[in-house]
Amino acid sequence: MQFVKVKGDKVSVAVAWRGTGKPTALHIHQGAKGTNGGIKVDFAGLIGKEKGKVNGTSRGNGTSKGRSLTGTVTVKDRALLNALKTDPSSFYANLHTAEFPGGAVRGRLHKITVAEFDFRDALGNFQASVIKGKQIYECKPAEGGGYAFAQRDVSAVLGGRIAHSFVAPNSGTPQWIARDGSAVTGAVISKTPNGERNIPELDLKATQSGKHRGLLADTAEILRLNTVGGVAPAGSCTAGAIVGVPYQADYVFING
Repeated sequence: MQFVKVKGDKVSVAVAWRGTGKPTALHIHQGAKGTNGGIKVDFAGLIGKEKGKVNGTSRGNGTSKGRSLTGTVTVKDRALLNALKTDPSSFYANLHTAEFPGGAVRGRLHKITVAEFDFRDALGNFQASVIKGKQIYECKPAEGGGYAFAQRDVSAVLGGRIAHSFVAPNSGTPQWIARDGSAVTGAVISKTPNGERNIPELDLKATQSGKHRGLLADTAEILRLNTVGGVAPAGSCTAGAIVGVPYQADYVFING
């Protein structure tokens, strides 16, 4: 998991990793989804590599501890700084290791819309992936006549045994409930298509609906990313029929 902040000519990074070796390099690249792009911000100096300059990036200061790293570099390219703030989805981060010199972990940047947190606490935010989940659809009257499948609910278990569903079937309001009783509901801020066979990625504003202490008690925003599957069946259907379509996704819970 990685967070990036741009303020003035400073670009800060906070990254945590698991299941891979210690990074040998960490970069931000610019490129369309599914393509490789050139290095635009080089964080190599934060992990003890030789001082490098890429597009005006200079060695900064930071700390590496265990399986996490935080730090800041200076970037002099004003156009690049502006693009990082206004169009983050055109960039991706790439973490390299000795075993995977071409990149061990790669992830596209996404804008955080409503949540506000001290960047020093960035790694207190967390990600939970779908362990088992279905998007649930019901055959209902369609605009223009006939019947088609429309969203009725979702039923999923995320990492950490977070339960994910709608507040009530057909309510359109998603909720996430942790084992400790903390819970949030979500309201969609934006949708981003992720291919015809995958449900869209989402940015949602979170509202507290459970206990005031616990895993989700400080959540202010939720990102649904890296979606796979879950698309409603196409074509006509029999009124009242209900189907569950398996899906996968990563949810990022961001504190306010």
